[in-house]
Amino acid sequence: MKRSILRFASALVVLSTVFLTGCSKDKDDESGSTVTPVEAKTISDLNATTKVYINLKTGATVSAAEANATNWDLSVLGEGRTLVLGVNSGTNGTGTAGAQIVETGFDDLAEAPAEGYLAGTEAIGDYLKWSTYTGSTTTPNHAILPKPGLSIVVRTADGKYSKIQIVSLYQGNPNTSTEAFANLATRPAFGYLTFRYATQTENTRRFK
Repeated sequence: MKRSILRFASALVVLSTVFLTGCSKDKDDESGSTVTPVEAKTISDLNATTKVYINLKTGATVSAAEANATNWDLSVLGEGRTLVLGVNSGTNGTGTAGAQIVETGFDDLAEAPAEGYLAGTEAIGDYLKWSTYTGSTTTPNHAILPKPGLSIVVRTADGKYSKIQIVSLYQGNPNTSTEAFANLATRPAFGYLTFRYATQTENTRRFK
């Protein structure tokens, strides 16, 4: 009888261990491997007064002459008082990248959506989707300020995932609440992009 009881107790311990181990894998990716949280990086004062092509895995810019279907993911172009973002696909490139805007802040976004990506400039080309133009009645006047609580998610040209937070569209990432910024005569130049990004290069949509 004692041996039977001991065997039963041992079986319960084994089953409990298996159950707890299975439940602890809330950070595993689709393949069953543990996901390493990706590192957030910042690109500052990117001069986009001419079109710039960016590789979101390396953070490097690619010249227009060297741009091809796989070596860049995001394009940036400052035009007058607007700034146009696009990905490497559709009418904006020969790759298969995609993008969408999600209503989750950069730090809180744990996983890229599985679907909903659009080509070229369809999702993020209109700057009013991810920023606000203040007009003439709001201080600071005639400014373009990033909307809080949003992230841009890019499916890269090679099928990985990157999340982006637009920080500033003005040279030097200035404090937009100051008198110097409110004054159009002393406001820093427009068309210089500062943004945070984090790219998951493994076979998973999870960022953390």
